[in-house]
Amino acid sequence: MELDTCIRGRRSVRVYTDEPVSKEQIEEILGLGVWAPTGMHREPLKFIIIEDKKLIKFISDETKQVLKLTMPALAEQFSTDKDVICYDAPVLVLICTEKDPQWKQVNLCDSVLAAQNIFLKAHEMGLGTCYVGFINFLNTKPDVIKKIGIPDNCEMMVPLVLGHPKTTQNEGKRKSPEIIKWIK
Repeated sequence: MELDTCIRGRRSVRVYTDEPVSKEQIEEILGLGVWAPTGMHREPLKFIIIEDKKLIKFISDETKQVLKLTMPALAEQFSTDKDVICYDAPVLVLICTEKDPQWKQVNLCDSVLAAQNIFLKAHEMGLGTCYVGFINFLNTKPDVIKKIGIPDNCEMMVPLVLGHPKTTQNEGKRKSPEIIKWIK
């Protein structure tokens, strides 16, 4: 797949089949995720892979509870039994880094860059992904973080789901770049 086609064709997928993603596919995708640039070449990325449907549901339900309290304007949207967080995806990937207040912003950027590589590789392989950033609200719930298995010295940076898309997605549209200034 040509890079331009891959970039323009990748979409956030919110409907997945029950077909599992193989360990080899996940490892191949993460293997390219770590090729993203990192600040000062520190390579801080660590991954938690969750395929346990009960744990994914628990994470989704806990996220909805936190969101109803912290984002009351969206409370109705999260007051449902449907999985509007992880979309019933078979795989939840948590990109984590070691806790370090001095590097937190850089670690977040490094994690986001890795996520983009992951999204593109998964799309190239015919898989779907979705950034599920609301799960980051669970960083405020140490009991939930512990149950998920995130070590005390680490923090979750970028949560994303992965699976086989139920439908084919068409290339979307984007606005042209808005250049606010071009300095020569």
